[in-house]
Formats: sequence, structure tokens, C-alpha cells
Amino acid sequence: MPNYTIEVFWRPMFAGLRRPPDQMLRGWSKPEGLSSFLEAPLDISSDFASATDIEKSPIILISAPGAVGKSTLARQIASVTGAIYLDLALSDPVGGNSLSGGLVKSNVYQDWTANTAAVLIDGLDEARLRVTQEAFEAFLGDVAQASKGRKLPTVLFGRTGAIQDAWLALSDHDVEAPVLEIGYYGLEASIQFAEAHLRSEKPNSTHADSERKAIELLLARLRAQTESDGDRFAGYAPVLQAVANRVAHEGNPGALVAQIEKGAQPVTLRTVVSSILDRERGKLNRLPLVDGSLVEKLYSPDEQLDRLVARVYRLPPPDPIKMGAQDAQTYSTAIETWVAEHPFLSGNNASSAVFDAVICTHALRNTSAGESAIKRELAKGAAANPFLSEFYITKETNGDQVSLPAEHIGIVYSSLRARLSIGDTASLLVEGADDADEESALAAEVEITLARREMERPRLLNFTTEQVGSIKLGAYIEDVDITVPHSRVEIGPGPEAILVTPISIQCSNLAITADKIVVEGSLASKEASVYFEAQALDSTSFATVPVIRGSASFAVSWPSAQSYPWTSFATEPTPVSDPRIDEALRRFRRFIIAFRSHSKGSLARFKDKIEHARMTKGVGQAVLSLLMKENILSLDGNMYFLDADRLGKVTGATYADCMERRFTKETIDFVSKALA
Repeated sequence: MPNYTIEVFWRPMFAGLRRPPDQMLRGWSKPEGLSSFLEAPLDISSDFASATDIEKSPIILISAPGAVGKSTLARQIASVTGAIYLDLALSDPVGGNSLSGGLVKSNVYQDWTANTAAVLIDGLDEARLRVTQEAFEAFLGDVAQASKGRKLPTVLFGRTGAIQDAWLALSDHDVEAPVLEIGYYGLEASIQFAEAHLRSEKPNSTHADSERKAIELLLARLRAQTESDGDRFAGYAPVLQAVANRVAHEGNPGALVAQIEKGAQPVTLRTVVSSILDRERGKLNRLPLVDGSLVEKLYSPDEQLDRLVARVYRLPPPDPIKMGAQDAQTYSTAIETWVAEHPFLSGNNASSAVFDAVICTHALRNTSAGESAIKRELAKGAAANPFLSEFYITKETNGDQVSLPAEHIGIVYSSLRARLSIGDTASLLVEGADDADEESALAAEVEITLARREMERPRLLNFTTEQVGSIKLGAYIEDVDITVPHSRVEIGPGPEAILVTPISIQCSNLAITADKIVVEGSLASKEASVYFEAQALDSTSFATVPVIRGSASFAVSWPSAQSYPWTSFATEPTPVSDPRIDEALRRFRRFIIAFRSHSKGSLARFKDKIEHARMTKGVGQAVLSLLMKENILSLDGNMYFLDADRLGKVTGATYADCMERRFTKETIDFVSKALA
């Protein structure tokens, strides 16, 4: 198996590079490496076809889910080899001459043409959020043009979705870039990583053996708790840093070892974080307080998080409880130091993605900070925090019918998507009752499905929500099916809203606060359709014709849909006067659009999804039976498969027809058979 480590692959690849200038453009640098750096596995992805030998390719793409360590790897390769590190999150917004112009302005163009300079480009996700699709594609075109014919590759780093987009865009420029994917640390490597992080904080500890034992036990128990996720969760660098911080703040690591071995408490990321907060509270014991009872009341985990939220979101700190003047002065002075030096913080920001997730989750449930937290998280788009969902979805809610505020649905879903690797899929379903007379008319079900490439069955997360407030999806939306007849759905804000098929949204009021819409087809998806249906549209400032990329289709239906800029996309659902046939068509549509591309290229859905009561209610079971009888659907083991060709031949309907609720007489006649 090929070895893509720094010593075996990258150092020989970039041998002979000249040292970059000390002064370059903003975002261009020669970074310092980490003495404690430990490489994660790096392997070539088989999901992207490339006839180009990776050692001869002008461009190499490196993919990973959020917070796995792309930036750290890029900086380390640059430090070891002398390549230039370009951080697109710090540089000027990208465009048609970002690379070629930057090489000139940074005085490295001659070295570039002589193959004595190479550039590692990091932050594709952040760069995409700051510019239009045209500007981003122009940037990738510039990278392709500037890199062709060179002996040294240009290397681009990004999250899974950004790398997929870049691969497609580069293919349009006749560059079939190989894709390498960063894996997760195994158990032994995780222990080494966490211990190295601990030693950087406590280089001369007299409890080194006990501390290592504590790390080993914590990580082993953490893996046991999350084994359904493989090495993914317990192999995340920020998780390992949190474990190291937990041990670093333990005054008696031997007692910690004994506590873990006795199984005194379950070891989860949540308990690891809680232990750090409890340890921080212990600082109260050293304060000379006149009123000793204050030790039980002050600096609780909730108060700590309130103060951290205030610092991160630039809000006034919470008012302390009443106490004597002397104690108030003592506590106030201590708080100024404690909060500034809190292990969850680095300056005014979170010190890691894990701690950022803890602070953000607390903010979302805080009345004064909730709206700020929602805006901040939605603004991240595809660069969402992969750990937020871990703290938001508590053990009690995981998998149970627990309420999820409508405003938080998009944030939680984006966080879960941020942990997807190449070949993984996730989908969001929100379905509310459409009968205003029903007792539960304002209730809606929320289901998030996560399917890992190597796992036999998907993970299902189920919640309830209310058709009040707004379902806020942000500016990057992928694989969403929302039917909420009495609710508002918001898309945006931002310069662009990226809509990745398949997407179906039916709601009472649709608000579009982005300046532009770009519809894209998923790399592996055959269901290349986006459909919006609303009773009213709220987009007074929207005046740009949506952009459609590839073979994706886009259709909208609302009272003003025939007006600019929607004219070319306006459609009308087929009117049906018979309520029983209308219901059968809705059940038929639900079954067809439920199917997603399977790993083998077929359209498939797990059995329990198709046979769910939400799908088979009313005439749903009769429609399902008819689809099976006509061999449009087939059941193989625990999965249903859809034969798209058979669907068209027997019913006269296509996936796009069903998505847009356009039904021919042939389709109506077909579903009528289910009512006989």
C-alpha cells in the first residue's frame, strides 16, 4: 500500500524548494511546524476516478471532515518541505488571479516557473463562503492554469463537500486531480497524540506515568462508548486535546485512574468536559471569602459557561449573586483572571472546536445570546462545527422523540453533516401535519439519517418540533425534504445560497435572505432536483436569476412565481379534485422522492424508512403494495430499491415529476388502482 507520510511522500516530492521570502501577501506564509506533531492516516480515495499518477499530477486534493486536522497537516508539510502555505481564510477573497497574481506580488513567480516553489492551499470551505460561485470557479480555473505542466503539484485542502466541488470544477479544466483523504487516529496513535499535548502543557510533571494511564483509560472508555462511529469520534484531534486538558487539570491523576477503573461515572466527551468545569470551580477553595457558604454557590459550570458565552459573543457578563462588599471585590478580581485563562478559551475565542461547541450549545439555550449564536452558526455554512451536535443532542434525546426548536434544526443538521467522510451520506426529513383541524396540526416530526460508508445500517435521530417559528437552514443546504404546511422556512443569509440536490421544501412561507441561489447536483446523486412550494414568498431584495450547475433541475411554485427572476422555473402542481386520489398521489410522491443514491449507484432506501407509519398511513400501504406488485420497488434484505426505468414505463412519471408534483393522466390512473 502506498505511503503518503511526510517523510516518505511529501519531503521527496518537494525536495529542492527555495526558502520563501519573509514578506508575502496576507495569508501567504512559511509556517512553523509542531514538535509534537503526529500524522493521521492519509490514503487515496477510490471514490474519485483519476487516470493521473499522483506523483505526476499537477494538482492534488486532500479531503477530511471538519476538525480532523487538514490545516495542521498543511502547515506541517509546509514547515518540513519549505512549501508556501496559503490560508484562504486569511487572504483576500479569491478570484480569477488569486494564485497567479499572488505568486507575482509575493515575489515567488520566478521560483514557481523554475519548479523551486510550491503552494499548499488551505481553507477552501472558508474561501467559498466569501465569494460567488463564479469567483470561486474562476479561482480554481486559475489554479488549474497556473499548475499545468509543472513538476511539482499544487495541493488543495478542504472539507469533503468543498473537495468534491473542486474536483468537479477542475475536471472542467481537464485536470483529473487525485484525492487523498485524512483518516482518524487509531487507539495507540490517539494516546500518543493526547500525551504529547499534555506534555506541552506540563513538561516536567512528576505524575507522568499516572497521567498516561489516565489518558489510556479515558480514551479506551470513550471508544467503547462511541464504537458505532468507529475510530471517527474518538480519533478526532480536538477530542484528544479535550482528554489531555482533562488530565492536565487533574491534581491527583492516580485518584482519577482509580475512579475510572471503578466505573464511578461513564466516560463520554460530555463527562470529560464537565470534569474540566468542575475542576475549574475548585479554584474557589483558594479564595479568602468571608462568607464560606459562597463556595457552594459561585462559579458553577453554568456560571462559567454564562461568562464564556458573554466573552465569546461580546455580551455583558452575568450579574453575580448578592454577597458582601469584600467578597464581591475578591470574587470580581479572581473572575477577571479565571475567565481570561479558562481552558476553554484562547483570547476571546474558543481554544478548540470541542470547547467552541460547548460554548455555542450553551448560548443557543440562552435567551440573551440565542439569536447571536444562531446567526453565527448559520453563517458557517458547510464549515459547521462537527461537535456542536454531540453536546446539543444529549444522551437522553439521542434517538428519542424529544423536542427540537425549529430555529435549531438547520444548525444541528449542519453539524452532523460536518462529520461526513467521502462516501458517507446524511439526509434531513421534517414532516408536519397538513390538516389544520387535527389536534396535532402544529406538530412536526424531524428525522436525520446518517449512513456511513462502512456501516451496514444508518444511524437515525428522531425529534419532534412545532410548526411555529422558522426553520432556519442557512446558506448551504443539501439532501433535505421538508413538508411543513403551517411553518416558515428561511434560506440564507449571505451572498449566495448553495442548494445541493435532492431538496424538496413545501411550507407556508418561504424566506430567501441570500442575494443569489446556486443549484448544484450532488457528486453521486441521480436525484438532481430542487423544488420549492410555498403559499407566500418573502424575498423582497432577491432580484438575481438562480444559477443551475450541471444536470440539476430547479422548480418553484407560489402565487408570484411567474414574475422575474423566477419565471423560467415556475411550475404548478397538477390539480386533482378527488381528495382520495390527491392523497394517493401524495403518498406516491413521498415514496418516490424518499429514495437516495446507494453506494453501488442504485436508488435505495432502508426498509424501516419506507415502511414507517408516516409513509404508509392512510392509503400509503395500498400505494406501496401496488409499487411492489408492479416491480417498481423491490425488497432485498433490509433495503428497498427503486427501478427508475420501470417507474417511467409503468406510471409515466419521473423523479423530477414527482418532486415537482406534476402528474400525467397515466400517473393518476396508476395510483387510482391502489384505491380499487
